[in-house]
Amino acid sequence: MLPKKIHEQKIFLIIFDYIFISILFYFFLKLQYSFFSNEKFTPTFSQLIDAHYKAYFLIIISWYVIADYVKIYKEKRIVYFRELVKKIIYQSIGFYIIITTISGLKETDLLSTKLSLIFIILIFLYLFITRLFIFYLKRYKYNKGIDLKNILIIGENNNSNKLKSILNHRKHFGYKVFEDQKNSTIETVINSIINNKIKEVFISQSGVENKFYEVEILNYCERNHIKVNYIPYSLDNYLMSLEVEYIDTLPVFKMKKYRLEKVNNQIIKSIFDISFSVLVFIFLLSWIFPIIALLIKIDSKGNIFFKQERKGLNGKVFSCYKFRTMKNDGTNSIKSTTLNDMRITKIGKFLRKTSLDELPQFINVLKGEMSIVGPRPHMVYQDNHYSEIIETYNLRYYVKPGITGLSQIKGFRGAIDCDKDMEDRVRIDIFYVRNWSLLLDIQIIYQTIELVIKGDENAI
Repeated sequence: MLPKKIHEQKIFLIIFDYIFISILFYFFLKLQYSFFSNEKFTPTFSQLIDAHYKAYFLIIISWYVIADYVKIYKEKRIVYFRELVKKIIYQSIGFYIIITTISGLKETDLLSTKLSLIFIILIFLYLFITRLFIFYLKRYKYNKGIDLKNILIIGENNNSNKLKSILNHRKHFGYKVFEDQKNSTIETVINSIINNKIKEVFISQSGVENKFYEVEILNYCERNHIKVNYIPYSLDNYLMSLEVEYIDTLPVFKMKKYRLEKVNNQIIKSIFDISFSVLVFIFLLSWIFPIIALLIKIDSKGNIFFKQERKGLNGKVFSCYKFRTMKNDGTNSIKSTTLNDMRITKIGKFLRKTSLDELPQFINVLKGEMSIVGPRPHMVYQDNHYSEIIETYNLRYYVKPGITGLSQIKGFRGAIDCDKDMEDRVRIDIFYVRNWSLLLDIQIIYQTIELVIKGDENAI
């Protein structure tokens, strides 16, 4: 059940949407009669209602059905911008299909093709502006400490501290974190829930030694309608890839199919990769390639390009292209780059800092060996080493490697000084593999361009 305040906000938003749609709909009907209809008169408001009230009610009902399916009115505390845009696009496209269908069923056009298109563009802009305003208003309130949701974390495991750090650092998520003290009694925890007005409890999986204690907390939360979540003790286990299905009333666990295992998503990603790469070649590489090539030749002896074997989709080895940024001492293909590496040339340092050395990989994209966005390919010897010690490492091969990736924009770039550095990268890469979407790719590209312009301190 939604809290009263959230429920009221949802009702207000629905009413506001309906008022806007209704006014816009009847305004466009007036335009239809004025400019696109064979009728010799302009009807009054009451005449428009008499003539089109059935179509109006059908449109209003359809709006809510689509909204319910798209979940555009679903209230979530953590809302990502890409999810918001996706819902707005789906709502607009679905509504446009309904408008044109209803128009086609009538003897005369409800709205002409041109007016229908303008109508839906205005609907899209309205949704985008209002939802963006609400999105940033919520973030502003949360950053100011207003309307925060109090949560309690019980127990401790490998990931509970990571969750605390994320929620404390990202105040715009809107959570205030309380922690269960070690050796607390059930009474102490319940008092903490009551006194701190806890709305949600997070239990650390395998982090609570006393199972009876855990069950009592669960029972209390159930009785008092407090939501309970579990923090997994490991992000590498197969539970992360399971979903529940029912055979009659019996629940069974089924392995999730990764999104890019579906052929339609592969086609969408490939079309985007090729289209984006062609545009980059036309508007950027056509003039910057010769300049960089000349600078490399002037700066040091050797080839313009540096080729290195990397593993791609399904672990298949391919030659990854880069602009050469190092002097060739025979170790470039087997030794990782380190901070202040003496092998890096003057122009190479600039190319690495600005990520311009990666530009030749657009050739790999057009050859079908890489994608614009994906897990960054590592040296083959690194792949062989880390696949032995990181259980989920090989899941990276479910998708093509990318010129840029989610790990890079999250700050996991540069030298790998210890196993944990690679574990953090792999954890984020696996999130990408499991949660791919075209909007996520676009967001990563946008943030990569931001990093290139501002300068990435992790680039070496």
